[in-house]
Amino acid sequence: MPNQNFIDKKKEILSKYIDELEPLVTGYSIAELRGDNTKYHTIERLFQLIVDTMIDINVYILREGHFGAADDLQSTFKLLGDFKVLDNVFANKIAPIVGARNMIVHRYEKLDMDLFLHNLKNNFSDFKTYIIQIDSFVKNN
Repeated sequence: MPNQNFIDKKKEILSKYIDELEPLVTGYSIAELRGDNTKYHTIERLFQLIVDTMIDINVYILREGHFGAADDLQSTFKLLGDFKVLDNVFANKIAPIVGARNMIVHRYEKLDMDLFLHNLKNNFSDFKTYIIQIDSFVKNN
């Protein structure tokens, strides 16, 4: 089963990124963030780091738990839902963050800034829910 130490280190890093991002997401309106490139690009980068860290945790749990390999990074969330590591409804809800991360990182599609910020503001608590569900799985396995 998964090494608690590895996951704890990753969760600590993840929590740090979430704590850094939270005041930007909750403390400013979409219009304010749209008008401040420094804040907006900081949000993009922290979002990328958060998603990358979540993917690291997902892949590790899938590998160590012998749950198999996902077809793609988005599927790591769905597979964790299938194996009850994450709540299945939650896993399917959060999985599309990988697509948003890819748009930010690779710039192969234009990201709708307002939609990205709106979704981030409305679903920010999902990052904390993810940590809670991973904690629950690790403690029970």
